[in-house]
Amino acid sequence: MEALKCLRCGMEMEFMTREKIQLGQTGLFLGGLDNLLSGALETAIFSCPKCGRLEFFRGDFFDREGEEAGRIAQTRCTGCGILYEMDYPKCPQCGVKNENW
Repeated sequence: MEALKCLRCGMEMEFMTREKIQLGQTGLFLGGLDNLLSGALETAIFSCPKCGRLEFFRGDFFDREGEEAGRIAQTRCTGCGILYEMDYPKCPQCGVKNENW
């Protein structure tokens, strides 16, 4: 499959992740019950590294080969121990400086 180009700036899009988006809605009488019964839609999410545009695609539209190639490496915080993306200058939870940045 050919590379996806950003519709805004023309840069090559990078694969971010595969996520499930919750379907359904919250109603007055049933509350969140409709959300439980509706299920979720699997999506493939791509991002433009230049302008930040996000593109969502149906999960079965893309094969799973090479998904990890576009993923941002993660690092573990030395303060609180959570995993976060390596390109953050500090931990988003506790604020400890990223030693790899």
